[in-house]
Amino acid sequence: MSTKPHRTRNRLVVALATAAIVMAGGCSVPSVQQYPTPTSDSAPPPTLKYRLDAFATCAEIQRKAPDLPPPLAPQVSRSATRLVSTCEFTASAGAGPFITFQVQAFGNEEDSAGAELAKTAFTAPSSSGAEKDTRLNLGSEARWPDRAGGAGCKLEVLDENAVMTFTYSSGENDDDPRSELCRESARDVTRKVFDAVQPQ
Repeated sequence: MSTKPHRTRNRLVVALATAAIVMAGGCSVPSVQQYPTPTSDSAPPPTLKYRLDAFATCAEIQRKAPDLPPPLAPQVSRSATRLVSTCEFTASAGAGPFITFQVQAFGNEEDSAGAELAKTAFTAPSSSGAEKDTRLNLGSEARWPDRAGGAGCKLEVLDENAVMTFTYSSGENDDDPRSELCRESARDVTRKVFDAVQPQ
């Protein structure tokens, strides 16, 4: 009797069983790799210390610093990225003291932060006679611009996204801009106005 067909069936069964084992244990469907969802790499704009739409008005400054003379009509220019406001405080049209406060506040632009724009404006070329003030301790920097012998003292202060200018004149003939008497009066006024415009 021939056993050839039987052997052939056995080999076929073994081959099928081996293929089944390989399929079950050795081959698997590759998992789908998870990639992180793309996110924007642009940082949010820096927070502004001084908001252009909420900066203290001249009347608000005088209410917070009541020993200042009454303010005259303010001069305000405002855009989406810049505020320029000027306040004049004086007891009367013909007698001192005369106090002027001007602020330039900068908002964030597409490629520049408000603080960077203020720094650029503050460090713009000025007269060679400007000198730093080391006694005020307000803002990040303060200086006395050279007034070429004019009457009254002017003090400029950089504070984050704002450049503030304070001018003081007693109305008398003793307003040498380089005298310590005039400068100390200007510092006193600057401290009062600076405190009055701080955001709440």
